[in-house]
Amino acid sequence: TITDNQAPVIVCASSISQSNDPGLCGAVVTYNAISGTDNCTGAVTTQTAGLASAALFPVGTTVNTFKVTDAAGNSATCTFNVTVTDVQAPVISCGANIVKGNDAGQCSAVVTFTSASSTDNCTGVTTIQTTGFGSGSIFPFGTTTNSFKATDAAGNSAVCSFSVTITDTEVPVISCGTNISVPNTVGQCAAVVSYSLINGTDNCTGATTVMTAGLASGATFPVGATVNTYKVTDAAGNSAACSFTVTVNDTELPVIA
Repeated sequence: TITDNQAPVIVCASSISQSNDPGLCGAVVTYNAISGTDNCTGAVTTQTAGLASAALFPVGTTVNTFKVTDAAGNSATCTFNVTVTDVQAPVISCGANIVKGNDAGQCSAVVTFTSASSTDNCTGVTTIQTTGFGSGSIFPFGTTTNSFKATDAAGNSAVCSFSVTITDTEVPVISCGTNISVPNTVGQCAAVVSYSLINGTDNCTGATTVMTAGLASGATFPVGATVNTYKVTDAAGNSAACSFTVTVNDTELPVIA
């Protein structure tokens, strides 16, 4: 009786590393056929783990194991790895830029928008906002950039952004008060007239008020009517004006000798 106690021999291919196929969360990988040899005929080779050559291997590492068994029941195994790396960045899409006028009486506006959406060849992509304000927030006067970033499970990322511009469409407010009428100063064909400070207000900071006609408070106004005009202009260029009249009446009698 001759007993076969010699194990067969099997050699696997080297490990394989490959990038994903475009648009797929994996790659089609081919490798040479794995077949064991033995001192006696009748050895059979089977794959016990992994995927066959030309199969779609998923992203990550797949262990391929082969086993050869001879007619006497002796066996041997070998393994190799197939690693597929996801190198494809996700796709992210932001909405269009937004331009909106300020809310009444405010130097800002509440703005709602649809958040950025993202897709990827593999599951597990996450999207976060990296700059700006969330939908439904109060956006200040001016331009705010909203940025978003999508990151997949492999660490690939993509970004997008859009701007939210709040314009100041509200005209500032200015009030000049009532007209002033005074008699002349004794011996003068005029009178010193003081009046309250004229200053406009606005929904946003930065408004400036200037006199465009007339004389300042505390000045000497001549007999007759002087029209005082003030103008307030805000940072956005909106403006408003008001005016009032200072009338100096000559109530002094002439002198005759």
